[in-house]
Amino acid sequence: DPKLAALRTHLETELLKHNFAPVVFCRYIATAHYLHQHLKNRFPGVTVGVVTGELAPEDRKALVVELGEADRPLLIATDCMSEGINLQEHFNAVVHYDLSWNPTRHEQREGRVDRFGQESRIVRATLMYGRNNPVDAVVLKVILRKAQKIREELGVPVPLPDNDHSLTQALMQAVLGGHRGRQRQ
Repeated sequence: DPKLAALRTHLETELLKHNFAPVVFCRYIATAHYLHQHLKNRFPGVTVGVVTGELAPEDRKALVVELGEADRPLLIATDCMSEGINLQEHFNAVVHYDLSWNPTRHEQREGRVDRFGQESRIVRATLMYGRNNPVDAVVLKVILRKAQKIREELGVPVPLPDNDHSLTQALMQAVLGGHRGRQRQ
């Protein structure tokens, strides 16, 4: 699984190595469990937890608090954690493993971590997409179209993490008919 391999590399070299406490957001429960299975023993000294909509809201909060007490936490979560729960006390990075069809969903995910009370000076956000993945290419087109519509109608730009402009290049390729992309931060 090339996307999982890219996630492992990104977590190891870009986030955990630099003492970030990441939340990896997935769209599907099965994906969250898949990632948990493959990451739970991957990083020595890192406590990996998974929270999905299968848990009651009180249990989700309790698990987040318990995981946040670990020296080096890594949370894998579905979008059940993207609204109504504050994660800024324990986490300071967000990885969008699954792209959302709605660009504001990415903002909501990041807003759980990058908010009032966040003590970290730097909060990282990473948007991952599959290399040569036609589904991700289609989703990128939709994200671009919706972000453009929001900007036109409301005059508010929708931020997309794109420090090295590779996302912009992938979006342009997707819009122009190419389906080539690469893993992106």
